[in-house]
Amino acid sequence: MSQVFIDWTTIEDNVLGLRVYDGTDENPERLLFTNYSSLDDLKQSSIFNQNITLNFNGTDWLLVFDAKAASANISYLSAWAVLFSGFALSGLLCGLMLSLNTTRQRANLIADNLTQEIQKRESLLKESEFRWRFAIEGAGDGLWDWNLADGKVFFSSRLKDMLGYSADEISSNFDEWRSRVHSKDLKQTMSEIQAHLDGNTELYRHEYRLKCKDGSWKWVFARGVVVERDADHKPLRMIGTHSDITSRKETDEKLQLAASVFSHAGEGVMITDTSGHIIDVNEAFTHITGFGAEEVIGKNSRILSSGRHDKEFYASIWNSLKLKGFWHGEIWNRRKTGEVYAEILTISAVNDEDGAARHYVAIFSDITSVKEYQTRLESIAHYDVLTRLPNRVLLSDRLHQAIAQVKRNRKMLAVAFIDLDGFKAVNDNHRHQIGDELLIAIASRLKAAIREGDTIARIGGDEFIVAMVDLGFREECYPMLDRLLSVVSKPVKIGEFMLQVSASIGVTFYPQEDNLDADQLQRQADHAMYQAKLKGKNRYHVFEEL
Repeated sequence: MSQVFIDWTTIEDNVLGLRVYDGTDENPERLLFTNYSSLDDLKQSSIFNQNITLNFNGTDWLLVFDAKAASANISYLSAWAVLFSGFALSGLLCGLMLSLNTTRQRANLIADNLTQEIQKRESLLKESEFRWRFAIEGAGDGLWDWNLADGKVFFSSRLKDMLGYSADEISSNFDEWRSRVHSKDLKQTMSEIQAHLDGNTELYRHEYRLKCKDGSWKWVFARGVVVERDADHKPLRMIGTHSDITSRKETDEKLQLAASVFSHAGEGVMITDTSGHIIDVNEAFTHITGFGAEEVIGKNSRILSSGRHDKEFYASIWNSLKLKGFWHGEIWNRRKTGEVYAEILTISAVNDEDGAARHYVAIFSDITSVKEYQTRLESIAHYDVLTRLPNRVLLSDRLHQAIAQVKRNRKMLAVAFIDLDGFKAVNDNHRHQIGDELLIAIASRLKAAIREGDTIARIGGDEFIVAMVDLGFREECYPMLDRLLSVVSKPVKIGEFMLQVSASIGVTFYPQEDNLDADQLQRQADHAMYQAKLKGKNRYHVFEEL
């Protein structure tokens, strides 16, 4: 500090004193400089004294000037004031430069932070857009992204696939899409889009038809929203999805048709809510079930249950309704009288605009007479009309099952061929009606004589076959053969006649060394039966393997 003020030590014979303090008060401990020779000189009286506070680069200095003699030239004060003013100005300029440098560094730091934030937001935006598109594609909807400024439209691969096109077969422009809209739907579709572009709707939602590559038409449910507008609120970008609703539309059309003929349909119609409570029925429903509308509305459709179906059956119906929106099949229900009847039933879901089921419509026809006729036909096809025993067709099926059972449990099967002895004489001496009644009586006896699980069949005329299953060994069936011979040989009273016949029985067994089928077993038993007749009738004979 003494080097800065070195010239003050000799100026004007020390007539002007100078003291510099660190701070703003005259504290001897903070004295930085003085041109007094000793501290005692500070005690001399001064005829002139002036204090100046100077801030230099953030530090306050106190400058004290005083005249030590009358000859002091006070003009030196102005010169020194100018000098220290220059110091102050220099300090101010240095501070300004430092401040500018600091400001520049802060500005660069802020710019770097803003750049990083923008890059981060762009990355998050791209990631969000990727997830959004992935979610839409995964849900099976087609995605479109329309740039209104240049008319370019991005169509996702799912949307193109929905119409039967590959990724490069549809150009990316608005006119391409408009050309595929059904002519009957185009005007309303464009009106809905324009209403949203004008800001009149929060979301664009519309159903219309689009032409597929094969020329067919597919119903789609379009949803979209404007995601970008300029300062004048002019739309710049709009995005949306296409959902294939063709199946739902077809179902809706069927339900609308059903509703139009609801009152006059010959089929019964029942409408329920999603929990099965009846909302409405038509006249045919009352005619078929016997229940009036006032008796069933508000009640659950379970009141029609016949009790013939288990819980799994009804669970499968509900599962089909939830997954497919419909169920079709045969079901047994109960009339008001308690009578069980068969019906052919179709249940369809009525969906709301969001695709959720709101009601179910059940359309059914009474097919009880058809089922009864079908049962009669099955009976004729599988049972002998006269004796009601299984016929040759059903016997063949039973024998195939018995052979398969033998292979599984390693037991034996016996096949016995029965032919009545003397039956031809009965027919010759009496009317055929008497012969038929005799056959019915003997068939009843044979059926009562066999075990549960065995089969007795009439294969024609006076011939019968018995299939005995689950035998441990051959001899186990011999008592059964004796019992069959016994019940046949007992007299039968038909009207005023007492008739008596006997039986010849041939029997064979399975398994054998050769792998035989049902027809071969019957032929073996037939051959053995003729051996029994040759040996005197009213006996059984076991087929002898060669």
